[in-house]
Amino acid sequence: MRPERIALALTAAVMAAAVPALPAYGHGGEPEAEEEAPAGEQAVPGGGAVTEEEVEEAEIAELARQPARILAQQALALLEVRDDHEEAMIRLDAALESEDQSDVDVGLLTEATETLDGGDPEGAVPLLDQALSRPLGAESGEALHEAGREFQPATDTQEVVGIVLGGVALILAAFLLTRGRRTRAPAA
Repeated sequence: MRPERIALALTAAVMAAAVPALPAYGHGGEPEAEEEAPAGEQAVPGGGAVTEEEVEEAEIAELARQPARILAQQALALLEVRDDHEEAMIRLDAALESEDQSDVDVGLLTEATETLDGGDPEGAVPLLDQALSRPLGAESGEALHEAGREFQPATDTQEVVGIVLGGVALILAAFLLTRGRRTRAPAA
């Protein structure tokens, strides 16, 4: 096999590994759409309809399986970043139903929920801040629990090995390309 083809194959392999898989968009094989439900209800597989309240209750029950602290952090982020009062209210309701309510002040969490339900999201934010901070021994701990502050990305061994192998493959491809050009250069 000629060096140019090897270099091209190596470059294509590196680029294919670097580009994430693209999502497939519907090209057949999808199930047929269900009939539309009347206003205020949602269609469910197998027929029948469910009210929006039942859907919200099911969502709250599913979210309540998470720790209350995480749900309260999500609600705080929803209020501060996206200004999404409805979704924040769902997270707070789920936090109050959660079995794991450690590291959160439940009384302040209840007060924040009632404040938000009363239409005062600006008043709910400091209450959520205190509900998350007091169990950690601080009156206000914005740096401890604000969205994104606790996440520390790590570089795994796989990432390092992938980067090194990609670099080696690119260097090898460049070497093979230049070597192939030298051998094919016409003699003057």
